[in-house]
Amino acid sequence: MTMQLRRAFLILTTAAGLGGCDPFGLSRGGEGELEANRKRWASLALTSYEYVLARSCFCPPAFLGPVLVRVEDSVVTERSFVEVIEPDPGAPGESFPSVAGLFDIIADAYERDAHVVEVTYDPETGVPLDIYVDYEQNVADEELGLTVESLPVPIS
Repeated sequence: MTMQLRRAFLILTTAAGLGGCDPFGLSRGGEGELEANRKRWASLALTSYEYVLARSCFCPPAFLGPVLVRVEDSVVTERSFVEVIEPDPGAPGESFPSVAGLFDIIADAYERDAHVVEVTYDPETGVPLDIYVDYEQNVADEELGLTVESLPVPIS
């Protein structure tokens, strides 16, 4: 092997070996983005607010929304459908969490090594605006989509 070929081989193997490394922690992917936006949300110290959340999944209408979620002192105190649904499905359930709960759903997807986790965050507040999780590549109808239709508004 000539000297030039050895150098080229050394450069390529070194580059390939370092491709997955991040010695400075600069590129933590989706989980790093999750934590940065969770901190951005926490920095607002907004503990009482309302926002509108809709889900997309293969579920009955009672699980789709859109739903107005009211949070007081960091606890969901009320969930109500924004539009009338017939027949009346009753009150929306825990499928419509607080903003902190949205972050937990995303973290859970990463912990479970979901096949696809796609999130768009609000650059100002860190709120996850659109969440799409496909937990298993070869399983139908287990995907979950969440869309924040209106950002949290403080309540007193």
